[in-house]
Amino acid sequence: MKNERRILFLADINSVHTERWVKSLVDRGFQINLFSLTAPKTDWMNNCRNFEFKCFGIDQATVQSNSRFGKFSYFKARKEAKAYFQETQPDIVHAHYASSYGMLARTIGFEKTVLSLWGSDVYEFPKRSILHRKLFKRAVSFPAIVCSTSKDMAKEAWRWIDRSYVITPFGVDTDRFSASYKKSGILTLGTVKSLEEVYGIDRLIQLYADFRATASIDSQLVIYGKGSQEPELRSLVKGLNLEDHVQFKGFVSQDKLVAAFQSLDIFMALSRRESFGVAALEAQSCGVPVLVTSVGGLPEVVDPESGVIVAEDKPENWLHGLNQLVDKIQMKTIGDAPRNFVIENFSHDVCVDKIIQVYEDVERV
Repeated sequence: MKNERRILFLADINSVHTERWVKSLVDRGFQINLFSLTAPKTDWMNNCRNFEFKCFGIDQATVQSNSRFGKFSYFKARKEAKAYFQETQPDIVHAHYASSYGMLARTIGFEKTVLSLWGSDVYEFPKRSILHRKLFKRAVSFPAIVCSTSKDMAKEAWRWIDRSYVITPFGVDTDRFSASYKKSGILTLGTVKSLEEVYGIDRLIQLYADFRATASIDSQLVIYGKGSQEPELRSLVKGLNLEDHVQFKGFVSQDKLVAAFQSLDIFMALSRRESFGVAALEAQSCGVPVLVTSVGGLPEVVDPESGVIVAEDKPENWLHGLNQLVDKIQMKTIGDAPRNFVIENFSHDVCVDKIIQVYEDVERV
């Protein structure tokens, strides 16, 4: 398939994943048109060649609401999406996120359609009601090819509708997320996650308390992110007498994200649920080994040589896993293993190649 093919993206223009996919594909010579239900909040698209977009301009909460206004707005969006398809005449339609853009793709009805599942559209949306389950099945049954970012997500989707799924993970810009090995004497553990219950920051703090109680090494815990649980997490830190050893760094902008990862010796994600694990990959791309729970797609994105996966339902094993990583760091046996794992398996080039292969396959439909 020649790279000058025109792809119509149905996706949220404000998603960093949309931005990365678009930029990677136009760099390969594709013409990308994008229809977004939401208006742009940033200007990343201004200097992007071979890229045009149209935004309907309503918020995602309205799209997914059961209100009369929400349903009316989505009905109008469907008409505009179909009109934009007729205007752009794409070779392929690629919808991102089943519950909203997947339904737009079904409305357009083009046979050369790809649907990418992202996360909550699989793990949460079908469970809300019988109606939501029916909508999910309608969205996922239509496309010629359905992609999933992880094997675990594909397995979850298969629960609702029995069909084949192609694994196309989110890629990492390994040039940007580069290694910068720390030389300070203090061991820095940390995470870069939203401070929400699902990501288990409370678990991380408790694990760190257990670690400090048994380890002789000088250490600190650094938490990057904002979220609704921050007051409770700060109270937990105070209750465990860790205020001098735990830092809440707040929201991290994209331009400071790499430095945040590079500041860590160990990245930890003790999540209760996670569809993929982009942050774990970005940390490893920066040369940082990771400790993660065995939930969702997390085990799929951890270097088996340098990383540690702990059972989500066995907190008594978490400290042992952390000590394993600390021992590896002290013995200097990790080296470039985390970064090499990402370069070989999850770099942007590797993942874009997989999407292009999907496009080549759908062209033969």
